Amino acid sequence: MSNKNICLIGGSSDLGIEVAKICKMRSDTDVHGIARSEDKIRKLYKEFLLISDYELDKEAISDFIIKTKTTDIVLLNGFIGENNRPAEKIVRINYSIPLSLIKHINKKIDDKFTFTIISTLAVSRPRDKNYVYGLSKYLLEEAVKKSKFGKFIIFRSGFIRTKMTEDHKEPPFGKNPEEVAEKIVNAILNNRKRISTVYSSIPIFLLFYAFKLVPLNILNSIERRLI
Repeated sequence: MSNKNICLIGGSSDLGIEVAKICKMRSDTDVHGIARSEDKIRKLYKEFLLISDYELDKEAISDFIIKTKTTDIVLLNGFIGENNRPAEKIVRINYSIPLSLIKHINKKIDDKFTFTIISTLAVSRPRDKNYVYGLSKYLLEEAVKKSKFGKFIIFRSGFIRTKMTEDHKEPPFGKNPEEVAEKIVNAILNNRKRISTVYSSIPIFLLFYAFKLVPLNILNSIERRLI
Protein backbone atom coordinates (compact mmCIF):
# COMPACT_ATOMS: atom_id res chain seq x y z
CA MET A 1 0.00 0.00 0.00
CA SER A 2 1.48 3.35 -1.04
CA ASN A 3 1.58 6.32 1.32
CA LYS A 4 -1.31 8.75 1.23
CA ASN A 5 -1.19 12.53 1.17
CA ILE A 6 -4.62 13.45 2.51
CA CYS A 7 -6.01 16.98 2.34
CA LEU A 8 -9.02 17.89 4.48
CA ILE A 9 -11.16 20.70 3.09
CA GLY A 10 -12.98 21.92 6.18
CA GLY A 11 -10.19 20.74 8.46
CA SER A 12 -11.38 22.78 11.44
CA SER A 13 -14.65 20.85 11.76
CA ASP A 14 -15.06 18.40 14.63
CA LEU A 15 -14.94 15.47 12.23
CA GLY A 16 -11.97 16.92 10.34
CA ILE A 17 -9.99 17.33 13.55
CA GLU A 18 -10.53 13.68 14.47
CA VAL A 19 -9.56 12.50 10.96
CA ALA A 20 -6.38 14.59 11.23
CA LYS A 21 -5.52 13.09 14.62
CA ILE A 22 -5.83 9.55 13.27
CA CYS A 23 -3.75 10.33 10.18
CA LYS A 24 -1.09 12.04 12.28
CA MET A 25 -0.59 8.85 14.30
CA ARG A 26 -0.03 6.72 11.20
CA SER A 27 3.29 6.27 9.40
CA ASP A 28 1.60 5.75 6.00
CA THR A 29 -0.32 9.05 5.84
CA ASP A 30 0.50 12.74 5.74
CA VAL A 31 -2.42 15.06 6.44
CA HIS A 32 -2.86 18.66 5.28
CA GLY A 33 -5.67 21.01 6.19
CA ILE A 34 -7.68 23.81 4.61
CA ALA A 35 -10.08 25.80 6.77
CA ARG A 36 -11.52 29.22 7.55
CA SER A 37 -10.25 29.01 11.12
CA GLU A 38 -6.91 27.89 12.50
CA ASP A 39 -7.61 28.14 16.23
CA LYS A 40 -5.66 25.33 17.95
CA ILE A 41 -5.65 23.08 14.86
CA ARG A 42 -2.68 24.17 12.73
CA LYS A 43 -0.33 21.88 14.65
CA LEU A 44 -2.42 18.85 13.59
CA TYR A 45 -1.44 19.33 9.96
CA LYS A 46 1.83 18.92 8.11
CA GLU A 47 0.85 21.96 6.05
CA PHE A 48 -2.15 24.23 6.52
CA LEU A 49 -3.97 26.80 4.38
CA LEU A 50 -6.15 29.47 5.99
CA ILE A 51 -8.84 30.80 3.66
CA SER A 52 -11.81 33.17 3.94
CA ASP A 53 -14.26 31.55 1.48
CA TYR A 54 -14.31 28.09 -0.10
CA GLU A 55 -15.69 29.36 -3.41
CA LEU A 56 -13.76 32.61 -3.79
CA ASP A 57 -10.48 30.92 -2.79
CA LYS A 58 -10.74 27.97 -5.19
CA GLU A 59 -7.51 28.98 -6.93
CA ALA A 60 -5.56 29.06 -3.67
CA ILE A 61 -7.04 25.70 -2.72
CA SER A 62 -5.99 24.03 -5.98
CA ASP A 63 -2.50 25.57 -5.72
CA PHE A 64 -2.19 24.18 -2.19
CA ILE A 65 -3.23 20.72 -3.38
CA ILE A 66 -0.53 20.82 -6.05
CA LYS A 67 2.07 22.04 -3.54
CA THR A 68 1.33 19.26 -1.03
CA LYS A 69 1.20 16.53 -3.71
CA THR A 70 -2.19 15.49 -2.40
CA THR A 71 -3.53 12.05 -3.37
CA ASP A 72 -6.82 12.08 -1.45
CA ILE A 73 -9.19 14.97 -0.75
CA VAL A 74 -11.88 14.84 1.93
CA LEU A 75 -14.68 17.41 1.60
CA LEU A 76 -16.14 18.02 5.04
CA ASN A 77 -18.64 20.73 4.10
CA GLY A 78 -21.91 20.19 5.94
CA PHE A 79 -24.89 22.13 7.29
CA ILE A 80 -28.19 20.68 8.52
CA GLY A 81 -30.15 23.83 9.30
CA GLU A 82 -33.34 23.81 11.32
CA ASN A 83 -36.64 22.42 9.99
CA ASN A 84 -35.30 22.62 6.42
CA ARG A 85 -34.41 26.31 6.78
CA PRO A 86 -32.64 28.31 5.47
CA ALA A 87 -32.97 26.20 2.32
CA GLU A 88 -30.55 28.29 0.23
CA LYS A 89 -27.75 27.92 2.78
CA ILE A 90 -28.35 24.19 3.21
CA VAL A 91 -28.12 23.59 -0.54
CA ARG A 92 -25.12 25.90 -0.99
CA ILE A 93 -22.97 24.28 1.71
CA ASN A 94 -23.93 20.65 1.11
CA TYR A 95 -24.14 20.68 -2.68
CA SER A 96 -22.98 23.80 -4.52
CA ILE A 97 -19.67 24.44 -2.74
CA PRO A 98 -18.27 20.87 -2.72
CA LEU A 99 -19.32 20.24 -6.33
CA SER A 100 -17.79 23.55 -7.43
CA LEU A 101 -14.52 22.65 -5.70
CA ILE A 102 -14.44 19.17 -7.25
CA LYS A 103 -15.00 20.56 -10.74
CA HIS A 104 -12.40 23.30 -10.32
CA ILE A 105 -9.73 20.96 -8.94
CA ASN A 106 -10.33 18.40 -11.70
CA LYS A 107 -10.20 21.10 -14.37
CA LYS A 108 -7.11 22.82 -12.96
CA ILE A 109 -5.05 19.74 -12.13
CA ASP A 110 -4.59 16.90 -14.58
CA ASP A 111 -4.46 14.14 -12.00
CA LYS A 112 -6.64 11.40 -10.60
CA PHE A 113 -7.50 12.27 -7.03
CA THR A 114 -9.76 10.30 -4.78
CA PHE A 115 -12.43 12.60 -3.37
CA THR A 116 -14.27 11.52 -0.24
CA ILE A 117 -17.62 13.24 0.28
CA ILE A 118 -19.45 13.00 3.59
CA SER A 119 -23.02 12.01 2.87
CA THR A 120 -25.84 10.96 5.14
CA LEU A 121 -28.53 8.41 5.89
CA ALA A 122 -30.99 11.17 4.95
CA VAL A 123 -30.34 10.59 1.22
CA SER A 124 -32.40 7.40 1.44
CA ARG A 125 -35.77 9.21 1.58
CA PRO A 126 -36.87 12.89 1.54
CA ARG A 127 -38.52 12.77 4.98
CA ASP A 128 -40.39 15.69 6.56
CA LYS A 129 -37.79 16.59 9.16
CA ASN A 130 -34.79 17.02 6.86
CA TYR A 131 -35.81 16.76 3.21
CA VAL A 132 -33.78 19.80 2.05
CA TYR A 133 -30.63 18.50 3.75
CA GLY A 134 -31.22 14.97 2.46
CA LEU A 135 -31.93 16.11 -1.10
CA SER A 136 -28.87 18.39 -1.17
CA LYS A 137 -26.64 15.47 -0.22
CA TYR A 138 -28.47 13.22 -2.70
CA LEU A 139 -27.78 15.70 -5.50
CA LEU A 140 -24.08 15.73 -4.58
CA GLU A 141 -23.95 11.93 -4.63
CA GLU A 142 -25.60 11.80 -8.05
CA ALA A 143 -23.28 14.48 -9.43
CA VAL A 144 -20.11 12.64 -8.42
CA LYS A 145 -21.46 9.32 -9.68
CA LYS A 146 -21.87 10.90 -13.10
CA SER A 147 -18.40 12.49 -13.07
CA LYS A 148 -16.01 11.23 -15.74
CA PHE A 149 -12.89 12.22 -13.84
CA GLY A 150 -11.32 11.16 -10.58
CA LYS A 151 -12.27 8.55 -8.00
CA PHE A 152 -14.90 8.98 -5.31
CA ILE A 153 -15.77 7.55 -1.93
CA ILE A 154 -19.33 8.32 -0.84
CA PHE A 155 -19.32 8.00 2.93
CA ARG A 156 -22.85 7.66 4.30
CA SER A 157 -23.10 8.36 7.99
CA GLY A 158 -25.83 8.54 10.57
CA PHE A 159 -26.01 11.15 13.31
CA ILE A 160 -22.59 12.45 14.44
CA ARG A 161 -22.27 14.29 17.75
CA THR A 162 -20.64 17.58 16.71
CA LYS A 163 -21.18 21.31 17.17
CA MET A 164 -23.31 21.22 14.00
CA THR A 165 -25.76 18.74 15.55
CA GLU A 166 -25.71 19.80 19.21
CA ASP A 167 -29.12 21.52 18.93
CA HIS A 168 -30.72 18.52 17.24
CA LYS A 169 -32.31 15.61 19.08
CA GLU A 170 -30.16 12.52 18.70
CA PRO A 171 -31.70 9.54 16.86
CA PRO A 172 -30.65 5.91 17.46
CA PHE A 173 -27.13 4.82 16.47
CA GLY A 174 -25.51 8.24 16.96
CA LYS A 175 -21.71 8.23 17.06
CA ASN A 176 -18.88 10.41 18.29
CA PRO A 177 -16.71 12.01 15.58
CA GLU A 178 -13.63 9.96 16.50
CA GLU A 179 -15.53 6.71 15.75
CA VAL A 180 -16.64 7.99 12.35
CA ALA A 181 -13.20 9.43 11.58
CA GLU A 182 -11.59 6.02 11.94
CA LYS A 183 -14.05 4.57 9.43
CA ILE A 184 -13.29 7.37 6.97
CA VAL A 185 -9.53 6.84 7.18
CA ASN A 186 -9.94 3.09 6.72
CA ALA A 187 -12.16 3.69 3.68
CA ILE A 188 -9.50 5.91 2.11
CA LEU A 189 -6.65 3.49 2.78
CA ASN A 190 -8.53 0.43 1.53
CA ASN A 191 -10.36 1.89 -1.47
CA ARG A 192 -9.85 0.08 -4.77
CA LYS A 193 -12.87 1.26 -6.80
CA ARG A 194 -13.47 4.34 -8.92
CA ILE A 195 -16.73 4.97 -7.09
CA SER A 196 -17.48 3.26 -3.80
CA THR A 197 -20.13 3.73 -1.14
CA VAL A 198 -19.16 3.17 2.48
CA TYR A 199 -21.43 3.20 5.55
CA SER A 200 -20.37 4.34 9.01
CA SER A 201 -21.82 1.18 10.58
CA ILE A 202 -23.86 -1.93 9.82
CA PRO A 203 -27.00 -0.46 11.49
CA ILE A 204 -26.78 2.60 9.21
CA PHE A 205 -26.46 0.32 6.18
CA LEU A 206 -29.55 -1.64 7.27
CA LEU A 207 -31.52 1.52 8.08
CA PHE A 208 -30.70 3.00 4.70
CA TYR A 209 -32.48 0.19 2.89
CA ALA A 210 -35.21 -0.17 5.53
CA PHE A 211 -36.15 3.49 4.99
CA LYS A 212 -36.70 2.73 1.31
CA LEU A 213 -39.18 -0.03 2.14
CA VAL A 214 -41.28 1.65 4.85
CA PRO A 215 -44.16 3.79 3.51
CA LEU A 216 -43.24 7.47 3.80
CA ASN A 217 -46.25 8.48 5.93
CA ILE A 218 -45.41 5.76 8.47
CA LEU A 219 -41.73 6.71 8.47
CA ASN A 220 -42.56 10.37 9.10
CA SER A 221 -44.96 9.41 11.89
CA ILE A 222 -42.33 7.25 13.63
CA GLU A 223 -39.73 10.00 13.40
CA ARG A 224 -42.10 12.64 14.80
CA ARG A 225 -42.59 10.46 17.88
CA LEU A 226 -38.97 9.46 18.40
CA ILE A 227 -37.03 12.56 17.34
